[in-house]
Amino acid sequence: MREPEQRAGTGQVGAGLREVRERLGWKLADVAEGLCIRLTFLEAIERGELAALPGPAYQTGFVRSYAQALGLDADEILRRFRDSGGMGSPPKTELSFLAPVPDRALPTNPVVLLCAALVVLGYGLWYLHTAHERRLAQSIPSVPVQLAPLALPPKPPAPKAVIAPAAAPPLKKTAPAPAKAVAVNATSAVSTPATAKPAPSTAPAAKPAPAATPAPGLPAPPLVSGETIMATADSWVEVQDATGNILFSKLLQAGQSWPVPDEAGLTLITGNAGGTEIIKNGKAEPPLGASGAVVTNYVLTPPAPAPKN
Repeated sequence: MREPEQRAGTGQVGAGLREVRERLGWKLADVAEGLCIRLTFLEAIERGELAALPGPAYQTGFVRSYAQALGLDADEILRRFRDSGGMGSPPKTELSFLAPVPDRALPTNPVVLLCAALVVLGYGLWYLHTAHERRLAQSIPSVPVQLAPLALPPKPPAPKAVIAPAAAPPLKKTAPAPAKAVAVNATSAVSTPATAKPAPSTAPAAKPAPAATPAPGLPAPPLVSGETIMATADSWVEVQDATGNILFSKLLQAGQSWPVPDEAGLTLITGNAGGTEIIKNGKAEPPLGASGAVVTNYVLTPPAPAPKN
């Protein structure tokens, strides 16, 4: 009597599934095609004959998929099938353990001892090496007292640029020479005969302006035009001729100067107009501009006259 009761219980659960499907208006063949489950398996589920399914795993999977497709709670449908005894009791799983494989490796204690021995051996080799290095360092004799000055590191070379002494007054502060005084340059001194006598003059002799200090390391031009570029502050100066060739390009420091050659068409470029002055015939003119201002194409000497036809 128990087996018919189980079939009646599972049949009621399957009939409920069939009733929900028919209420939705679905054909069982269409549901089987959509779920990729054989039609005969779905028919067995609706009849409650779950034994017709391949096995317990397929019974659970097919019932769950069919219930979810109908919009029902799959866990509840499975519980009803189990309560009715349609799915049977799951087979007992017997666990079989493999026999332990005998350990053929070295015991733990010897491995630990071997590692410790390797560590001690490595430390001993390192200590011997460092001790040998220390003995070599101690065996090197120290430098004799007589040769100690030679072992000092060489001093760095002095900078090439020479700054003029601070005591030398700048030319712009000197008083101009009187009008009757005549400034004598190098060219006039050469052209004056040695036998010429100076003309008598009742005016006191004017003190010549202090000579500008030429920039160190730069050769002075052979012929001077009577003009000198004077730096009252650090200034970068560049002089070009009429064709654009650079005759002079250097950073003049405060107190340094450069005599302008006697050549037509010379122009000046300075990076600090406030620290650059032009001395003409011993008289310092005002600075070329403001401090830090850049002046280009400043005419030092007039251009050469055009040739006559």
